Amino acid sequence: MAYGTVNVHISRSAGDVFAVIADVSKNTRWSLSAVEGRQTSPGPVGVGTTAREVSTFLGRRIEVDSEVTEFIVDQRLAYRTNGGPFPFSGSFDVTAEGDGARLAATFEATPAGGFAFLGPLFARLVRRALQRDLARLKRLMDGGEL
Repeated sequence: MAYGTVNVHISRSAGDVFAVIADVSKNTRWSLSAVEGRQTSPGPVGVGTTAREVSTFLGRRIEVDSEVTEFIVDQRLAYRTNGGPFPFSGSFDVTAEGDGARLAATFEATPAGGFAFLGPLFARLVRRALQRDLARLKRLMDGGEL
């Protein structure tokens, strides 16, 4: 099992940060591994909302369906994926901090199939990708591009 948490401070309100995180269609703007993200259930985002996400990891195209498992407006969004090469769940927690907001992204995954051979390296690779993506999110949001 692989797990980890990555934190970043963004100089925008918690509401602004949460709005970007909660909109799966914006993933391709801030995540270098995201290829596509679209909500597949009707209505506003909340517990039970589903999405189809396509990404790349270690050169492989990964397609998963995801479901929101916890949702507190402007504070917390937790999700889990269905399908794909490894079970994955995670959360985004947003809290007001100083001149902006602290975003904590947590993940838990069980490498399987072609990824099982990576063992402990798998967690480091996922954490590194998440750090890169959150740094990009910070740059885009701090600069007003997102």
